[in-house]
Amino acid sequence: MEAIELKKILEAYDNKLDKTLRINLSSMKELKLEKSQNNMKKMLNYRIFEVVTFGFLAMILGGYIANNWGQTHLVISGIIVHIFTLVALIGSIGQVVLLQQIDFSKPIVEIRKKIERVNSHGLLFVKLVFLSAPFWWSYAIVGLDLILGVDLYIHLEPDFVIRYLTVNFLLIVPLVWVLIKLSYKNLHRKWVRVTIGLFTSSKTLKALEALHDIEEFEK
Repeated sequence: MEAIELKKILEAYDNKLDKTLRINLSSMKELKLEKSQNNMKKMLNYRIFEVVTFGFLAMILGGYIANNWGQTHLVISGIIVHIFTLVALIGSIGQVVLLQQIDFSKPIVEIRKKIERVNSHGLLFVKLVFLSAPFWWSYAIVGLDLILGVDLYIHLEPDFVIRYLTVNFLLIVPLVWVLIKLSYKNLHRKWVRVTIGLFTSSKTLKALEALHDIEEFEK
């Protein structure tokens, strides 16, 4: 009789312990979920700020191009800078859309994939910086003229302009090839990993590694 009663006591204790563990686990999941949701809200606000900023710059550059339509060098420089601004704007809009699509009731793999895509957004800006390097003169011309009213182009020697444009034009193709390779799909290549790690934050690199692992898991 005592053995039976002891068994019942132990079973009741096990049930109580199991219930307590389930409650604690559920609470921990809710806390993590709430923390993730708060982080996503902060990220969404930041991305909306990016959209507003790039949208404002795009409007300013559009007006700049229209106001200087008769001056070829200013128009070409303005269009180049405007294109890069629009690419950044589209990228930020895509991030806002992606953040709004995150549903924490969905499978964890789907949620994680979208979150890591958001966290890897920094790579886009690194690529834009590299890709705009051959066109830095456009930024200088537009910036000085827009802010200080100084036309840098008229102070440059024609031979220097031709040599500079030729060299930078030849750099575009290999530069585009390198930027295409800078992807989470190529992290197994040492130079890709080193380059991304050198020019982005550790958070961006970890996000790219996570995307690579998720893709391998889904295969």
